[in-house]
Amino acid sequence: MSYATDGPLPRDTVGFPAEGVYVPNTGTVANQGGTVAIDSNNQPYAPAVVALSAGTSTAGAVALSDGLNATYSASITALASAASCTDLFTITGSATKTVRITRLEISGQATTAAAAQVILLVRSTANLTGTSTTPTVVPHDSASAVGTAVVRAYTVNPGTLGTLVGNIKSVYTFLAAPATATVDSEPLFFDFGVRPSQAIVLRGTTQVFAVNLNAATVTGGAWDINLEWTES
Repeated sequence: MSYATDGPLPRDTVGFPAEGVYVPNTGTVANQGGTVAIDSNNQPYAPAVVALSAGTSTAGAVALSDGLNATYSASITALASAASCTDLFTITGSATKTVRITRLEISGQATTAAAAQVILLVRSTANLTGTSTTPTVVPHDSASAVGTAVVRAYTVNPGTLGTLVGNIKSVYTFLAAPATATVDSEPLFFDFGVRPSQAIVLRGTTQVFAVNLNAATVTGGAWDINLEWTES
């Protein structure tokens, strides 16, 4: 992180180098109140804190922490994509919780190295039939309730696709052949709910988020897909 300063980075109240903010006509001022920690080089520092306005009910300092919503992940390895593949991997919303998708990772291989189109889309009604498995839903905290969203990995296309709301992303990714050791696949990473922006939100058991291959056939396609979401 860079700063506008008129001198060296200040130190906190116990003398350790601290993160700071530049105050006009004053200079760089150290954040105060953070617990001293050790960085990857074994050097002490004072982590950033958020100072809240004096005179309010929330006056004081709040340490930055991880998310508080119950978080879950599901993963599939070497998922064989169907011929003329439509929805390959889906998550359907919950009857009791609001589901917010926060991260998606996609990679894979094919019999012959090739580019494949991947579309991320949302449906307002659920898919019907097809052949699929339901990857295990893993809570990030063992104290969290059992996840209520339903994840499906399809090896035979849904017989009836749900009503399409629209495409969110459309991208190509490179799939390497397994025997091509010197060529790596090109993984896709998507983060939602940052910058700040809303995550992809599913409300109710008819709303679906899908990874779709646009009815293309990927010969020998074997896909690794990792999905993360919260429920609240």
